[in-house]
Amino acid sequence: MPKTAAIAVLACLAATGFVTTGAGAQTSSEKVRDNPAAQYVLVKTVTGQSLGILKARALPVEAEGYNLLRYCWTPYNVLGEWGDRAGLTGEMVVRSLETLAWSRDLVRAGYPEKPTAEAIGRYEAALVEAKFANAARVRALDALRVELDGVRRQTPGAAVIHARYRCDQQATSLGLNFSTAPAGGDVRFIPYVLRQICQTQQLDADDTARCDYWLPARPDGPMSFAEETVYSVRWLDGTVGGGSFNPDEQRTTGTVTLRERPPQKK
Repeated sequence: MPKTAAIAVLACLAATGFVTTGAGAQTSSEKVRDNPAAQYVLVKTVTGQSLGILKARALPVEAEGYNLLRYCWTPYNVLGEWGDRAGLTGEMVVRSLETLAWSRDLVRAGYPEKPTAEAIGRYEAALVEAKFANAARVRALDALRVELDGVRRQTPGAAVIHARYRCDQQATSLGLNFSTAPAGGDVRFIPYVLRQICQTQQLDADDTARCDYWLPARPDGPMSFAEETVYSVRWLDGTVGGGSFNPDEQRTTGTVTLRERPPQKK
């Protein structure tokens, strides 16, 4: 996360009294629920470092102005199968992507960095206070649009701001089947960004009880994979292997094949 944005988020959260200390949380999701303010800053930092989606989805400012809802960030199109499983953590990942994109795009659209970061920080503080409830986000988004419009009036050349919902126009299938070679491997998956969050929380990211976002492979149909995904396989001989894959590279065939790797020679 850029330093200016991080300072703005922390300042707004501290001002509203929502930076607290969690007490004895054991799992990743418990840590997030126990201390949402501090964990949101952690999640936003990890998200900015982990997902190249921000760079990939950068679009030019349109002639009619900048649409705050242009990228359609949702738990499903960011995390796929884990949209529900990740709960509050998933909402934080999505809003992190949203605000990181705003910070980048609005500067390109002519907005000064500091007041823009402060306005976005107040938006984020409102979400944390309301535990990322959708109704609160609608109100916070409207307040942000009004505040940015005030900045625009003092900044010659800055683009007009609007917020037009367009997600229904962007529905895509993220489903992929999987197989193991040899057959019979017991497989679990987790989005790379969620695994990185567990590591940054100083948890064992391969402990499926504490890093509680791992999902077992579905045996009877496809699973939805959105971004880079980490997997773990227990093979029939009892050995455990793992790795990661980019689901976009598997869309043509529609199947991810996880292969047992031969032991490395010493």
